Amino acid sequence: MFRRLRLSPDVPTAAGAPSLPRIRPAALLWAPPGLWFWPALLACVLGGYHVGRPELWRDEIATWSAATRSPGELLDMLHNVDAVSGAYYFTMHYWIALFGDSPVSLRAPSVLAVTGAAALVALSTKKLFGGPAGLSAGLLFAMVPAVSRYAQEARSYALVVLAVTAATWFLLRALEESGRVWPWWCGYAVCVLLAGAFHLVAVAILAGHAGTVAVRLRRRTWKRALPGYCLAATAAAAGLLPIVLAGQRQASRQISWILTPKPIDLVHSLPSIFGTEDIERALLAAAVVACLHRATRAASLQVVLLAVLPLLAVWFLSQGSSSYWTERYLLFTVPAWTMLAGAGIAALAGSAVRMQAGERVPDGKGEQVPDGNGVPDGNGVRASGGVRASGGVRLAGTLLRRALCPALLIAVGVVVLPSQSSLRAVTAHDPRDLKGTAALLAADYRPGDAIVPPRGGASYLMLDLGVRYYLPRSDRLRDVFVQTDAVRLNDFFALECPVPADCLGSDPRVWVVAVGESPDPYADLSPAQAEALKSRYTPVRTSHAGGLTLTLLARGQ
Repeated sequence: MFRRLRLSPDVPTAAGAPSLPRIRPAALLWAPPGLWFWPALLACVLGGYHVGRPELWRDEIATWSAATRSPGELLDMLHNVDAVSGAYYFTMHYWIALFGDSPVSLRAPSVLAVTGAAALVALSTKKLFGGPAGLSAGLLFAMVPAVSRYAQEARSYALVVLAVTAATWFLLRALEESGRVWPWWCGYAVCVLLAGAFHLVAVAILAGHAGTVAVRLRRRTWKRALPGYCLAATAAAAGLLPIVLAGQRQASRQISWILTPKPIDLVHSLPSIFGTEDIERALLAAAVVACLHRATRAASLQVVLLAVLPLLAVWFLSQGSSSYWTERYLLFTVPAWTMLAGAGIAALAGSAVRMQAGERVPDGKGEQVPDGNGVPDGNGVRASGGVRASGGVRLAGTLLRRALCPALLIAVGVVVLPSQSSLRAVTAHDPRDLKGTAALLAADYRPGDAIVPPRGGASYLMLDLGVRYYLPRSDRLRDVFVQTDAVRLNDFFALECPVPADCLGSDPRVWVVAVGESPDPYADLSPAQAEALKSRYTPVRTSHAGGLTLTLLARGQ
């Protein structure tokens, strides 16, 4: 580990004793394992902080509904709906079997995924820009509000980000390795395959990786790089073909709600991809610095392509019969933007150090000097007549280098603090209080009670599944108007009785759930359903819980 650290000149020792190099404490921050440890730790802390407080929303409820079915039932469902999420649902099925289905357990894989992704962002950035840039990029990635948001979501988006960042790291290793490269290309193909299996839209990362490969091509290396990339990408795409075909059959039902993006959406969507406008401005400003700085300009081109080309690919694909342009589908592009921003922050700190030290970098020939990232600057040289800083100025420059980069990162942390706080609210994922509604029902539950959740136009909210998730498992309520339940239907939604009166049983009490706080408990029911209930039941009391109304009906009163 220590052989990679930057060492100070030998320190005088006692006579006869060998001189030992002194390790600079600051170098420990961007030397392995510190380089990846601190971003991973921050991502884990931010992702895990109050991870169970926000209530599950409909997409997470769908995950729970699918993953708690038997493998056979899940396969049958995937033939009918949501085949593109099958890999994630099976992953969660076995995870739940081991760790349960509490909100913390359901979201834990996402927390672990962003933890690993932060480490890989740091390592990938180091390979391109140096240690300080890698550390900065990893910390920035961990602080992005959208990263924390989807670290606390029981969906596949965080796992997609992990697979994409791992694929990028394998790609960089394959392009730089001088010996055997096939293990790195195999790892790359597996990671791309996993990214697409968890979410097909993430395959657009191949466009960004193709741009990186194109920039790296040299006459003496293209024979090794280009075939390896083409074979790995082709193998991953071939493995995803069955999911693509199944997804095309189900697309009209699954993603018909997504609007076709306009050209301006390429820019206007960035704040929602990052989480807030403030973090968007901070990241883009730092990215511009990286693109303009002489020491990082060449490597920045690769990362710009890595960030922009996937967005362009998804935008063009979304101009067809189906659109894929929504912020959570594009979360996998965030690591590239934070890589650029980390390089910009480190470059800015390095430039400030050179200005403080009085160094000038003329156009003449001379000694090559490192930039602020510790990476030699091919354009920056110190001529023999260059200005030489005094000891005091050099000390000030060292202190500035050590303080400026952390200060910039802390400033970004202050900017994102309000949004990070709001992400932990109970209703951060959904304004409707499912847990509170279930608590009201459970407090007065009696064996034999039945329930009527809203369906029809409100079916997409999955309130029937949401209330059932938060109810104690011992509280079993018959769903009055259901003819065939969702599991037997191989779907997320149950089939209702065509004649509601025929489904009324002898239930002594019925709980009716309605969206909003309407005084009419039957507002979300069809006229036939409302009439059937009114003919046999009388309202006893009505309660409200965060955007939902719960009414108890009693028979014969």
